[in-house]
Amino acid sequence: MSRAEEEVSAEAEEEVEAAEPSSRGGTFAAGLAVGALLGAAVALLFAPAPGQVTRKRLRRGLEDAREYAEDEFGDLQRRARKEIRRRMR
Repeated sequence: MSRAEEEVSAEAEEEVEAAEPSSRGGTFAAGLAVGALLGAAVALLFAPAPGQVTRKRLRRGLEDAREYAEDEFGDLQRRARKEIRRRMR
Protein backbone atom coordinates (compact mmCIF):
# COMPACT_ATOMS: atom_id res chain seq x y z
CA MET A 1 0.00 0.00 0.00
CA SER A 2 1.42 3.38 -0.97
CA ARG A 3 1.86 6.22 1.50
CA ALA A 4 -1.02 8.17 -0.11
CA GLU A 5 -3.33 5.16 0.18
CA GLU A 6 -2.38 4.72 3.83
CA GLU A 7 -3.17 8.37 4.54
CA VAL A 8 -6.57 8.11 2.81
CA SER A 9 -7.32 4.90 4.70
CA ALA A 10 -6.35 6.50 8.02
CA GLU A 11 -8.54 9.54 7.29
CA ALA A 12 -11.48 7.31 6.38
CA GLU A 13 -11.10 5.35 9.63
CA GLU A 14 -11.03 8.59 11.64
CA GLU A 15 -14.18 9.81 9.90
CA VAL A 16 -15.99 6.55 10.60
CA GLU A 17 -14.93 6.66 14.25
CA ALA A 18 -16.09 10.27 14.51
CA ALA A 19 -19.46 9.34 13.01
CA GLU A 20 -20.06 6.39 15.30
CA PRO A 21 -21.34 8.31 18.35
CA SER A 22 -24.19 9.87 16.37
CA SER A 23 -25.15 6.51 14.89
CA ARG A 24 -25.17 5.05 18.40
CA GLY A 25 -27.50 7.84 19.47
CA GLY A 26 -29.82 7.06 16.58
CA THR A 27 -29.78 3.39 17.45
CA PHE A 28 -30.55 4.18 21.08
CA ALA A 29 -33.42 6.47 20.10
CA ALA A 30 -34.87 3.83 17.78
CA GLY A 31 -34.58 1.19 20.50
CA LEU A 32 -36.20 3.52 22.99
CA ALA A 33 -39.09 4.20 20.61
CA VAL A 34 -39.61 0.50 19.89
CA GLY A 35 -39.50 -0.29 23.61
CA ALA A 36 -42.03 2.42 24.35
CA LEU A 37 -44.37 1.12 21.65
CA LEU A 38 -44.08 -2.45 22.89
CA GLY A 39 -44.73 -1.29 26.45
CA ALA A 40 -47.78 0.62 25.32
CA ALA A 41 -49.06 -2.42 23.43
CA VAL A 42 -48.67 -4.65 26.50
CA ALA A 43 -50.37 -2.03 28.68
CA LEU A 44 -53.28 -1.90 26.27
CA LEU A 45 -53.61 -5.66 26.30
CA PHE A 46 -53.96 -5.64 30.09
CA ALA A 47 -56.08 -2.48 30.30
CA PRO A 48 -59.77 -2.99 31.06
CA ALA A 49 -61.19 -1.89 27.72
CA PRO A 50 -63.52 -3.68 25.31
CA GLY A 51 -61.75 -5.89 22.78
CA GLN A 52 -62.77 -3.76 19.83
CA VAL A 53 -61.35 -0.60 21.43
CA THR A 54 -58.12 -2.38 22.38
CA ARG A 55 -57.66 -3.77 18.87
CA LYS A 56 -58.25 -0.32 17.39
CA ARG A 57 -55.66 1.21 19.71
CA LEU A 58 -53.15 -1.52 18.88
CA ARG A 59 -53.76 -1.07 15.16
CA ARG A 60 -53.11 2.67 15.46
CA GLY A 61 -49.97 2.08 17.50
CA LEU A 62 -48.63 -0.42 14.99
CA GLU A 63 -49.40 1.92 12.10
CA ASP A 64 -47.52 4.71 13.91
CA ALA A 65 -44.60 2.36 14.56
CA ARG A 66 -44.51 1.33 10.91
CA GLU A 67 -44.52 4.95 9.75
CA TYR A 68 -41.76 5.79 12.22
CA ALA A 69 -39.65 2.83 11.05
CA GLU A 70 -40.16 3.79 7.39
CA ASP A 71 -39.11 7.39 8.13
CA GLU A 72 -36.03 6.27 10.04
CA PHE A 73 -35.06 3.81 7.32
CA GLY A 74 -35.49 6.53 4.68
CA ASP A 75 -33.28 8.87 6.69
CA LEU A 76 -30.67 6.14 7.04
CA GLN A 77 -30.75 5.50 3.28
CA ARG A 78 -30.31 9.21 2.52
CA ARG A 79 -27.39 9.53 4.95
CA ALA A 80 -25.73 6.40 3.54
CA ARG A 81 -26.08 7.61 -0.05
CA LYS A 82 -24.73 11.02 0.88
CA GLU A 83 -21.76 9.46 2.68
CA ILE A 84 -21.04 7.12 -0.24
CA ARG A 85 -21.14 10.02 -2.70
CA ARG A 86 -18.87 12.06 -0.44
CA ARG A 87 -16.34 9.25 -0.17
CA MET A 88 -16.40 8.53 -3.92
CA ARG A 89 -15.11 12.02 -4.73
